[in-house]
Amino acid sequence: MILGKIVGKVGTNQFSFIVTGEAKKFQYVQIEHPEGYTVLGQIADIEKEKERQVAHCQVIGYRDKEGLNQLRVPLEPETEVLRAEDTTITRTLGVEKTKKAAFIGRLNGRRNIPVFIDINKMLTKHVSILAKTGAGKSYTLGVILEELIERNVPILIIDPHGEYTSLKYPNEKDKGKIDEFGINPVGYKKKIREYSPDIETNPEATPLKLNGKNLGPTEIIHLLPAKLSNAQIGLLYAAVKNLEVLDIDNIILEIEAEDNPAKWTLINILEYIKKLDLFSESPTRISQLIQPGLATIINLKGTPQEVQEVIVYKIIKDLFEERKKGNVPPCFLVTEEAHNYCPERSFKETKSSSIIRQIAAEGRKFGIGLVVVSQRPSRVDKSVLSQCSTQIILKVTNPNDVRAIANSVEGMTQEAEREIKNIPVGTAWVTGIVDTPLLVDIRPRKTSHGGYTVNIFDEEKGKEEIDNEKELLPVIEQKITKEDIELIYGKGGKIQKILIPCLMLTCSKEKEKFNILVNLNTKEIVTDIEKGKGKRIEVNEEQLSPQQQRVADAALALKEFKAAELFEKTGLQFSQIYDSITSLTKKGIFEKVGDRFRLAKSLETLQNLKEYATFEQVEYKATEYDQKQEKKVDENNIISLLRKFTKVINDKECWLVTYSKTVM
Repeated sequence: MILGKIVGKVGTNQFSFIVTGEAKKFQYVQIEHPEGYTVLGQIADIEKEKERQVAHCQVIGYRDKEGLNQLRVPLEPETEVLRAEDTTITRTLGVEKTKKAAFIGRLNGRRNIPVFIDINKMLTKHVSILAKTGAGKSYTLGVILEELIERNVPILIIDPHGEYTSLKYPNEKDKGKIDEFGINPVGYKKKIREYSPDIETNPEATPLKLNGKNLGPTEIIHLLPAKLSNAQIGLLYAAVKNLEVLDIDNIILEIEAEDNPAKWTLINILEYIKKLDLFSESPTRISQLIQPGLATIINLKGTPQEVQEVIVYKIIKDLFEERKKGNVPPCFLVTEEAHNYCPERSFKETKSSSIIRQIAAEGRKFGIGLVVVSQRPSRVDKSVLSQCSTQIILKVTNPNDVRAIANSVEGMTQEAEREIKNIPVGTAWVTGIVDTPLLVDIRPRKTSHGGYTVNIFDEEKGKEEIDNEKELLPVIEQKITKEDIELIYGKGGKIQKILIPCLMLTCSKEKEKFNILVNLNTKEIVTDIEKGKGKRIEVNEEQLSPQQQRVADAALALKEFKAAELFEKTGLQFSQIYDSITSLTKKGIFEKVGDRFRLAKSLETLQNLKEYATFEQVEYKATEYDQKQEKKVDENNIISLLRKFTKVINDKECWLVTYSKTVM
């Protein structure tokens, strides 16, 4: 289709033409050069006068065997300007599909042209994803992660908000959009590993432990979540000098022996680190985190910011060292909310700033690709942003952020810079693929999106009216939906949504944290989430007298015992102990084995609570239901009972969602 003819002054980088056809801003055009090749251009702006429209175009170039070339000789005036063909655009821009290319979306305005990013270029040139809050940066990162996971690229994701655990589950909400892009919903549960220092908040995660052995004084300073004075630094170096085995405990003992008033604040800081339970003699190895075909999420949700910085520093530093030695494969390192971990130096310096700057500068030489994600580009370290050759820019409105993007992006035109503020949600400027930015409609995710903004009000009903049909409740959802059950059992009968009252307890035994879910209707430790059933707790602690309780508590520490052994432990009279043992045996708490007693087998469940650990999560959701079961068990009695067998760190009442089918 002819769009017009070139008029006025013509340069090697730009030209204008009188519009005679249908032309739009950012439309791609093609022009035949006098030297015999086809030139690709893009309309940057259109001006309308009384009797005509003039389109101003940016020259992208032409492609030959050597690659994409810029013009050395300008186009001729009066040359016809045509609507660019799909093949011309794809060939010239170099966005063809290859085995090592990631499909991220379609060229804006050209539904037939998919856009692919070369994964090798991403690994060697680093990537930044920049956008204001709610503009889709987490969604876009999810798209890229899906492509990397499918190609078995090892990934380490620093996830401060727990958004990327949703990569485990398929996207069933956007089926129409997914079909339109020719892809299928998929979940990567078998390819995702999740670690967290706080498994109370993130019960599905594996505990993350750092290596606290043989730390040098410089590294110890980095690992402390507070800035030390010169006196404290001197004290720390003096303590470390005398130690053969460097760990937190030994350093505290050595500093305590020093005669220096500066030691107490330093000891308090070291004690704080120790109480966090981050360091272990059996730490999480970097080789566990970086494996071909696996994406590892470091879920920092619920972790204080100063502790996050320490964890990020230690993990990235150890990763860099292991990669330099060749002990782990080449990988991608993703840092979400990068402005918190490597802020611009005029704002502040964090514990992790220096190591992220080093990865940005040197990581590509050792096969570590960096992906930087931020909603505040102006607050990200400029030296880190400038190292990212591929940038994916979604809507940004803050003038400082726009300026920071323009300063860090090569090939960013003034027109593209102005348009950053007007990009619709779901569309992004992608730079680094070619010399000019590409406007790309990001494809739908194959996996579920975990980065939604929480809405207190139902947007469909308006912000003035809360949804009265649903109740905001702490619930544990099933992995299958009501619709899935109808597909399995057919549509005959009625599917009822039943809420079971439960108590989620975070426990700790032998320094290992785990979660237990107790059904407050049936007094069962839940092992079957779909039915809310499990191991019944047989003990009724409320039926014990204070004397019997004292004897039972003393017996918990003993596998088998005689009455005389309890006499020493309780201080009760022998007759009282004998009466209590007799009563506790009748109640099924003790059982007799020869001339000795032991805890009944019915209590083995409570002695081995870790075997019944759950990895389900409690979330607040507006919930519709058909029935709520009655709470028949006092949660305080459950907590009191379990505390005799394990340390209870936290408890939370919640509702387990179950489904029941009734035949009509």
